[in-house]
Formats: sequence, structure tokens, C-alpha cells
Amino acid sequence: MIKAALILASDDKGLQPVFGIPAVRRLFLLIHQAGLEAIHIIGHVNSLTPIFSDCIASPSFHHVENPALLDRVVEGIGLSREEEVLVLKANYVIDRCSFARLIEASDSSGRYFMEAMGDNPAEGLYVARFADLVFLLRSLWSSDGLNLKVLDKWEKVSGIAGLPYVIGKEKERMKISEAKLIAALSCQTATDDGFLARHFDRKVSRSISKKLVNSKVTPNQITLAGMTIGLIGAFLLSRPGYWPQLIGSLLFLFCVVADGVDGEVARLRLEETPFGHYLDVVTDNIVHIAIFVGIAFGLYHETGEVGYLRVLWFLVGGFGLCALAVYQCILKRNPNELKQSSKSLQLMSLLTNRDFAYLVVALAAVHRLNWFLLGAAVGTYLFAGALWVMRICEKRATPH
Repeated sequence: MIKAALILASDDKGLQPVFGIPAVRRLFLLIHQAGLEAIHIIGHVNSLTPIFSDCIASPSFHHVENPALLDRVVEGIGLSREEEVLVLKANYVIDRCSFARLIEASDSSGRYFMEAMGDNPAEGLYVARFADLVFLLRSLWSSDGLNLKVLDKWEKVSGIAGLPYVIGKEKERMKISEAKLIAALSCQTATDDGFLARHFDRKVSRSISKKLVNSKVTPNQITLAGMTIGLIGAFLLSRPGYWPQLIGSLLFLFCVVADGVDGEVARLRLEETPFGHYLDVVTDNIVHIAIFVGIAFGLYHETGEVGYLRVLWFLVGGFGLCALAVYQCILKRNPNELKQSSKSLQLMSLLTNRDFAYLVVALAAVHRLNWFLLGAAVGTYLFAGALWVMRICEKRATPH
């Protein structure tokens, strides 16, 4: 297991900004988030020190002018002889999924290498033992790079979307690296997205994120703006008439499509926070509740039938039963045990799937939103019941 990382800054190319963050700081944040205990920056560090004043103590900086002195630095850091160490250069750009692949591979014994796309095919991220460190650092420092035959010692791990990528002082390389990071976003959301979200919503949200990521708009502001659009849609759905309800459903669909923008901007800027996550969850649920309430009141105002309000209460009870079933059957369970229950997780994904927004628009277009309300009311109880039955079957199948 990797516990330490050595970031080589043989020049100042790591200062080049990627989405407003110096490349070397992006690397540090990703490595830190991955749980590595010690991160050391080696080389021409004087120009780098100011951008790390809030997160790295001075003993983690090791100024080196001559690569011949790297052996003394490595010895002085105090790394274990058997410890696996991550070695990379300060001007690499990598996404979280590609980095996670390398970290996961390193859980097995051996040497691992992830090629960085640039002028030198031997540049990349290395997971190595202490005996290899000086050689790797000197080779990466040199413009000649590594002898490709040396890579036979390492098992290659592939990144995604052409990452990692080597940047320099050319603006074109910076733009290419940003485009690659945007393309890599799909990896981080693929497991949670429904079919339509994966093949349509994300294409739209990424195009919006691309325009907002370099602006002063914060992810939390985007979240609140999306909630406002959703609530306006819910209000229009609560009004009688074909056009208010259709426009309301379209606003809800836009809210769903744009819902990924806040998270994408946060990931690209590395500004993800627990507060932002909970704010996103809370606002999503507020919008969902408002949409169901709006549909029920819209049908009531249009027809005068009080039965739609009774269906709304029936639906609220179904939501409560679903929440209880999810807590008891999924959230309360041991994570290791839950991994064996793929069917429960798949059923859970149906509850969080927001592709139903397209169904709302389709039914609003044919003036049949009552079908959606009745179907949702019955569906919540069926979902909760299916989750309980599945859990009981799993218990019976598990040997004691």
C-alpha cells in the first residue's frame, strides 16, 4: 500500500494553471484525498512554496539544483526500505479515476507504471520501492527520460481519456489538459447515472460546466440556482391548464439535466466538500417533493377532484416506507455484506434514478400527468415491498 509520494519539480512548469489551479497543487490535492500520509516535493521548490503555504509544512520541501544530489535527499526523507512510493512530476495532469486505478493496482505486490501522454513516452507515474527512487527521479529530471527497456520491470496501468497528460508553458497544452479532464468526468458518475442521464444529460451538463468552471460562480450557487428552477417548475405544475403544466415539466427536466453541473464544476476545481454534497442531496429532495405536490395540486385545481390530494397523502406514506426500507435493507448493513447484494443496490439505483423527469414531460405533453401520480403512488409501495422481500431471501440464502 502506498503511503508516500515524491513530486519532482525539475522546473517551474508545474505552476501552469489548469482550471485556475496550478498543476502541482492539483496533484497534491488528489494525492492527499487518496489518503497518502507523506507528500514530498523535490527540486526547484522556491517558486512553489507560496502556493502550498496553507497545506504543506516546510520539511516536505526539498530544494535540489543538481540531480546528482538526489540520493542525499531521498536518504534524508526517511522512507522505509520496503515501502511503496509514488513518483511523478509536478507538471502532470491526471483525473481522480485514473489515479484511483493506479492506487488500486498498487494494492498488489509489484511495480506499476501509468504512462503520461507527452513528448516522452517513458514519462509517467511510478509506484516503486526505495531502491528504485533515485534512479527514477534522475531519469525523470533528465530531458532524455527513461530507457524504455526499464519499463519492462513495471506493470502498465492505463488511464482514461488520454490522462495523465504532460503540460508545459504552452497555452495549447493547458487547453488540451482541461478538455481531457472534462472528458474524464463521465467515469466518476457512470455507476450512478441512468441510461438517459449517461447518454444525454451529461453531454448537456458538461457543455455548461465547461463554460462555468472558469467563472466566479461557486458550485453551491449552481446548486441553489438549479433548485430555484425546479421549484418554479413545481409551481407551474400546480396550476391548471395544459401549457403551465407542460412548461413546468420542461423546467423540471432542465433542472434534472443541469443538476450535474454543480458536481462537475466542483470536481474540476477540486472544491468538493461535505457541505456541498449534503446541500445537493437536500435540494434534490426538496425539488422532488415539490414536483409531486405540484402535480397533485395541478390535477386538483384542473378537475376539482379531491381524490388527487388523497393520492398525494398515499404517496407520502409510500415515500416514508421506501426510506425505512432503504435504511433497514441497505444503509444499516455492513459495507462488506452489502457488496454481495448487487440486486439490492440495483433496486436502490432505481429510486435515485432521475430519468423519470423525461416521463413527466412525455405525460404532460399528452395531458396525462394523472397516470404519473397514480403510478408513483403505487410504485413506492411496490419498491419498498420488493426491497424487503429481497432482503428476506438473502437472509435465508446466507449460511449461518
